[in-house]
Amino acid sequence: MKSEAFRRRLVTIPTVFIMWLLLSLLLVPLLLGAIAVDGVRGLLTRKPWMAVRLIAIGWVYLTSQVGAIVIAAIQWLASLVFLRKAAEKRTEWAYTLQTWWARSIMGAMRGVMGFRFEATGEEHIGPGPIIVLFRHASIADNLLPHAYVSDRNGIRLRWVLKKELLSDPALDIGGNRMPNYFVDRKSTTSEVERTNIAELGRGLTEKEGILLFPEGTRFSPKKWNYRMGQLADSDPELHAIMDGHEHVLPPRPGGVLSLLDHDIDVVFVAHTGLESMRGIKEIWNLAPVGRTVRLNFRRVPAAAIPAEQPKRVRWLFEEWARVDDTIVEMQST
Repeated sequence: MKSEAFRRRLVTIPTVFIMWLLLSLLLVPLLLGAIAVDGVRGLLTRKPWMAVRLIAIGWVYLTSQVGAIVIAAIQWLASLVFLRKAAEKRTEWAYTLQTWWARSIMGAMRGVMGFRFEATGEEHIGPGPIIVLFRHASIADNLLPHAYVSDRNGIRLRWVLKKELLSDPALDIGGNRMPNYFVDRKSTTSEVERTNIAELGRGLTEKEGILLFPEGTRFSPKKWNYRMGQLADSDPELHAIMDGHEHVLPPRPGGVLSLLDHDIDVVFVAHTGLESMRGIKEIWNLAPVGRTVRLNFRRVPAAAIPAEQPKRVRWLFEEWARVDDTIVEMQST
């Protein structure tokens, strides 16, 4: 595993540094070109300037990546010199670095995109231990758990993430210094994956929790149609629960079910306002400037969760359909 990580980082780290260096050197001419593009586009379509904004966010993202890698390298060197003390603080440093990274990107979203953020139900987040189930609707909503659950409410999260995200070197280095788990979605041994996820639930304190995106992937209408078709064939009863709920994908219950045996409260998070940021194409076409991002946190105590697995699956689908209902309510206000 260490050799695999070394080979991966041998590619991803230089790539990020080269991209950041090129963007930094070409920043002025790129911005001038973007101003020209945005000016013409604005006259023709009346849309907000997006080329300049995308370049600015891209530079902030790459700069935060470079900064995180450099700081991680300094921490590693410190661990060689002050081996014992540095090893004890290794995880704490990783959480601090993670918070700094999330704040940087969130600050760029506020400043460059003009986003506003509103949250209800934050009082339901703490104390831990908790399982946090988050909607996944865009390339930006993975910042929200950092901001609201960890930074604002002091709950350190153990994340369940897809293995493909290891191509992000800062996430690769920092994420592997914390008790996270990177799921291999192509694995032929799903039971092993569920067992590894279940291990995250051991030894949690009142200042800790676990985060999952139970849909398993980012939402899109095409994915919704595909998953609902699968569900209609495999389980008509669960299909009936999700039918008409078109803002979330049907949940994949495996990871959630593997954690419920730890007798932990579950916090469901609905959010809206980032749907137009599913990818660069959507951001460019929809120009989501000045949006209000709304979040709602709702907590279900462990005692209210059924004990039998079939009932737990139905409970999860019903609660996830309720997340969809909450999204509809927030969009109507």
